[in-house]
Amino acid sequence: MNDFTFQNTTKIYFGKNQLGHLGDELKSFGSKVLLVYGGGSIKKNRTL
Repeated sequence: MNDFTFQNTTKIYFGKNQLGHLGDELKSFGSKVLLVYGGGSIKKNRTL
């Protein structure tokens, strides 16, 4: 096996109206961001 470093940093927002933070969080990653989702919940709550 090759040597490698893996870092998995996670920030989780809990509570009502937390989707309001999404825009600011995504801006920190630049102009192109890939959102991965499943089960349709991101469409049900109108995030996309």
